[in-house]
Amino acid sequence: MEHVRISRVQVFPQADGKNTLGYAHVTLSDAFVVKNLRLVKGRKGVFIGMPSFRLRNGEYADVFFPVSREARSLLTEAVVNAFREEHPELMAGLEVYDADTAPLSA
Repeated sequence: MEHVRISRVQVFPQADGKNTLGYAHVTLSDAFVVKNLRLVKGRKGVFIGMPSFRLRNGEYADVFFPVSREARSLLTEAVVNAFREEHPELMAGLEVYDADTAPLSA
């Protein structure tokens, strides 16, 4: 992505005993911060859950999300790489998936 760059990634391990491995805050182009991206262990591998809020009907709506596959891959790689670097024990043996089902290189 040529216009937006990820300038900082902060990771916070917080295993809930279920599927959440931790959270991340991502700074974009030294101008905006997106908080509470969730690192989730799913059936097909690890993916990034977007910050969301609960609607009146009980469903959830994302408050931040990438609008292209390229942007999602950039975000996923940055968060996963930060978790791998700072907390390798959380990522041991886990395959990472981006957007829906396409595996990312480990």
